[in-house]
Amino acid sequence: MGLLQLAAAALALGGSAVVATPVPEAEAVSAATKYCEASTSICYSEFANPAGVLYRIAIPDTATVGNFDLLLQIVAPKAVGWAGVAWGGVMTNNPLTVAWANPGATSVVSSRRASSRTYPTPFADVSYTVLPGSTSNSTHWTVTALAKGLSSWGTTKLDPASTATQFAWVTSATAPVEPANNASRFSIHTAHAKWSHDLSSSKLANFTALVQKAAAAKPATL
Repeated sequence: MGLLQLAAAALALGGSAVVATPVPEAEAVSAATKYCEASTSICYSEFANPAGVLYRIAIPDTATVGNFDLLLQIVAPKAVGWAGVAWGGVMTNNPLTVAWANPGATSVVSSRRASSRTYPTPFADVSYTVLPGSTSNSTHWTVTALAKGLSSWGTTKLDPASTATQFAWVTSATAPVEPANNASRFSIHTAHAKWSHDLSSSKLANFTALVQKAAAAKPATL
């Protein structure tokens, strides 16, 4: 079973859930596309999944193994109810980032983890600061968040020099039950796959200063 595949079963215990049939997991692919955001001068390494969801990552150019903050940006079509990343490439025993639109307000990021193939619960070891511009319009929603505690868990430490770090993406067409609540329940995914990311291409000079500037900026319309 793939990432979050048993979420619907867990949801059924706590309330109504929309059950969908997940598509088979796709082959792992690699990505090293560069994307630079004109409004913030932040350059990310970018991966696009088949549904057009963009996963963008930036890390400090001074990052050391297992000890760095990470800036994540997700841009998704409006039809995507929620999108996520498994930072160890699997569902269990690694940090999960789940994000979704909150119409009329700031988009939401939720830190999750699952120790077995059950519904992933909130995970306090990773914290997120959502940056301005994390909002939605008639076609897309976006979220940009600074993550702390994401580069190391258990015996695993992410290597900022790696050119092939395995992550997994996951999406669902159904929005969470309570979109304003980052602890909301959500339904089973409808698509998922692994990808191999060139983390070394995510390095950003002046990371802290650029993130602080972006955090202080006036929110912009997507």
